[in-house]
Amino acid sequence: MRASDRRTPVGRVELVFIGGAAGLSIWALLEKAHGVLTNPQLFVGVTSAISGYFVVLLALIGLTTLLRSAFAAAVIALPAALLLFWCSLRFDTLETFVEAGHPIFTWALFLFVGTPFIGVWLENSRETFNYARLFNCTWAIVVRYSASWLFVGLFWVVIFLSDALLQIVGVRMIEKLVEIEPVNFVLSGAVLGLGLSVVFEMREYVSPFLLLRLLRLLMPVMLVVVLVFVSSLVLRRSPELFGELSPAATILAVAIGAISLISVALDRRDVEAVTSVWMRGSAALLAVLLPILACLAAYAIWLRVVQYGWTPSRLLASTVCTFILIYGVCYAGSVFLRGHWMARIRRVNTLLAGGILLVCAAWLSPLLNVESISTNSQVARYLSGAANIKQAALWEMAHEWGRSGHQGLIHLEKLPEGAPVALSEAIAVARKSVDRYRYEEVNEIRSEVSSEKALALHALVRVLPVGLDLNSGVWNALPHYRLEEWLDLCRRDRAPGCVLILDEFDPTKSGKEGILLLPGRGDTYNAMSIRLEGDAFTAGSYINGFGSVGIKRDHVQKILGGSYRIGPSSQKSLWLGDIELRPKN
Repeated sequence: MRASDRRTPVGRVELVFIGGAAGLSIWALLEKAHGVLTNPQLFVGVTSAISGYFVVLLALIGLTTLLRSAFAAAVIALPAALLLFWCSLRFDTLETFVEAGHPIFTWALFLFVGTPFIGVWLENSRETFNYARLFNCTWAIVVRYSASWLFVGLFWVVIFLSDALLQIVGVRMIEKLVEIEPVNFVLSGAVLGLGLSVVFEMREYVSPFLLLRLLRLLMPVMLVVVLVFVSSLVLRRSPELFGELSPAATILAVAIGAISLISVALDRRDVEAVTSVWMRGSAALLAVLLPILACLAAYAIWLRVVQYGWTPSRLLASTVCTFILIYGVCYAGSVFLRGHWMARIRRVNTLLAGGILLVCAAWLSPLLNVESISTNSQVARYLSGAANIKQAALWEMAHEWGRSGHQGLIHLEKLPEGAPVALSEAIAVARKSVDRYRYEEVNEIRSEVSSEKALALHALVRVLPVGLDLNSGVWNALPHYRLEEWLDLCRRDRAPGCVLILDEFDPTKSGKEGILLLPGRGDTYNAMSIRLEGDAFTAGSYINGFGSVGIKRDHVQKILGGSYRIGPSSQKSLWLGDIELRPKN
């Protein structure tokens, strides 16, 4: 390549300076801005504006002059920041806003989808919606950023190795330099800018071509997985598959991957798409299967919403599912119409990219206030009798759903006929409890799902000595995560399963202690302490640490056969009156 071919409207020095300025700005926002921007909403707006601006500017730089790129970056970064600022008004604190997650994700998606349109507009405003140019720009940005961040990582590896080498001879120059607070951020930004500049100069060699060709190879694998999944589901006919939201999330993720791989296979134009009959057939069949995945995910979400009402996560899942369903119908319809089906899919991709931008904007605006929708749904469920106090999302309204959630709790407290005392007490506990599990424990609220899991766990655990009668309710006091963890282990299709040995291991304490044997990796077992006091189990800790007991499957089989004894410890202790001291490793 000739030197003249590598010239760009923006040189390396400018990009190094811009990257360094970006790093310095991020450092200032993270470390210093809290003391100046005390209003959380103002902090969100300024932070998103500056960080989003530099991210877009570095992606667009090199396509035209620095001034035009700077203006174009502002065209998309500032509206996105205003939308995120608007969304932050739903929350009282910065922590609650950040923990919500979905506003920042939507803001990032808005920038990711919108930047290629701005990039194409910079190069040729008349071809802003040209799919081939959009495809090129999108993947070029992905590859340039990926290669540049890899360069940043290698840079710091060299820096740390150089520092270690110099410290051998007593030179701590690098160590002292990086200890200066903003230096790490400025250096990372400057190196990122340099990497972006060099990658852009070498764009004929560092192109998305190789990555796209590799991704195409994954499409047949995805097709086989989807075919096996759909076939197994038809043969299985199990409604239990859709009892949780997690299967829907997995199906949605697979559907998004399928959409991406189909788009990669079809490339920018027919002449650059996959050429073999097998690969084109795989793309077409995967497109036809896409509506099935979307419908399965929609059914799983619908079951969850009918049973428990709307929440922000279910609204997000349903929005994603709606887009996937539209993609699926359009993709499958394009294939069934035959002819120029690949060209039709490309047009669908362009139109739906614009639709994603509009929905992202609506999501961050009051048009689609998911916290308000979720609160209204949960309050309506309680008022209609569809949900009781145990099922009402009181803790979520108090800690996760911002101002709308707080208003929902106030509405429940001020019912026309007067709120029940139990409801008022539950709301008070929800407001005071920082942790949801602590709230459930203090308020003695266990969801029906937890009760069902406790009953399922009771049926799976084999209790010794034989004949010991335990009520299934003894498992209800366990934290939700413990129930899920133990259920997952005990449901593994391997004998002898989970075994609990109960006895008075400590005569000085009331109640009974026990050792719960849980399947581990391979044929190993882990042992956990457990205590039965009254009518409730409390979990202790793993004996000798997780995975280090040395118990095998054969040992547990022998225990079930009666080959075990409970007796005094084999260790000696130091007794000082009634005080027992024992060394521990």
